[in-house]
Amino acid sequence: MAALHSSGSTTGYNWGEPVPDTNGGSDIVLWKHSDDSYKPYFSSTRTWDQIRERKAAVFWCKGVWFAQEVPRFSFIVWLAARNRLSTGDRMRAWGIQQACVLCGEPDETRDHILFACPYSFTVWDSLVNRLSGNMTDPDWLTTLQFVTANNLQILDKILLKMAFQTSIYHIWKERNERRHQTGFRTASQVMRIVDKAVRNRITPLRYTAGHKYVGLMQRWFEVTATS
Repeated sequence: MAALHSSGSTTGYNWGEPVPDTNGGSDIVLWKHSDDSYKPYFSSTRTWDQIRERKAAVFWCKGVWFAQEVPRFSFIVWLAARNRLSTGDRMRAWGIQQACVLCGEPDETRDHILFACPYSFTVWDSLVNRLSGNMTDPDWLTTLQFVTANNLQILDKILLKMAFQTSIYHIWKERNERRHQTGFRTASQVMRIVDKAVRNRITPLRYTAGHKYVGLMQRWFEVTATS
């Protein structure tokens, strides 16, 4: 992505670019920042923009990637959104038969685990029912659409996305641990783990007074407090 530029000039030629001339000074290296823009400094962002293949943004991108995300949580949600988790229906192609280890459903699919499975829906609904305004739904696509675009207040929008990615991560983790016989937590135990993980993520954010997200922790306590 770098180009040599000569400060020399010539006469009698019409080649579009001047022929190198030692009397015109030394060549310099310029980095391509866009089609018609070259700068003397390197930018990884601009270089990536030049070499990557652009595709249309998917509707769920803002439900997966956002400022308060936890990268490892977002990665699992991204796999789920693309239906790339190694669920039972995908593992059948490898000759492996597997039912849902959370509830016993014979056909383990992405849509079943998130959130048609009674176990996973109990975790999800118990955590965010009040936050979502009683809008929780066991259907994966409906849930993904609602988390990505809704009419909730700004704090509730962020908390819903945080709870969404944290719930998926820990439900999938519990599924894998049961699969490998290294753990067996109840839905209530996973709920407490998710609740603590959300609080741990909010704590270091430290928004200053007047910031639009300053009340995140207080709001989380309000919507998750037991009656």
